Amino acid sequence: MPWAISCSTVAQAASREDIQVNTIRLERASASSRVREGYFEVPNRNTTVSAFGGQMRLYDVHLARMIALSHHFYCTEPFANGVEKVVSWDYKADNGKTAMGIFNLRCSVVEQAVKTYGLGKVVPMQVQLNGQPKKVVANIPVLDIADGAETNRFLRFVQTIRPGR
Repeated sequence: MPWAISCSTVAQAASREDIQVNTIRLERASASSRVREGYFEVPNRNTTVSAFGGQMRLYDVHLARMIALSHHFYCTEPFANGVEKVVSWDYKADNGKTAMGIFNLRCSVVEQAVKTYGLGKVVPMQVQLNGQPKKVVANIPVLDIADGAETNRFLRFVQTIRPGR
């Protein structure tokens, strides 16, 4: 699956208008497993505050990013040998001190979100892949969630994604 990677200084610079993320890590799914493990850590202690001054909280944007990453790296083909694939995200806040839960994102749900909201702006994200020590900067198209009714629909959708602990 093609994905854009850029190691330029410009791509590595975090946008002041974007959310902060400490660590994004995705492990390789084994040949016998349909699950790919992910780790998503943010510096924020409070994820319930507005992300960009609107209705969406940091928590909502974090889940939207996990969906975009899942799509980009694993879910474009939701099934393998008739079995649905899953990305299991370990989501932590407050620099890893607060466990937000394990989010098992089924690829059919990920792809439905991508189909519903579409992909928009490309955001450079530092990602550690497949146990490699070096992070790469991957240019990830994120969900294109419009203001108004579409935001409200996405917020209701996020409430259906229940974390495990």
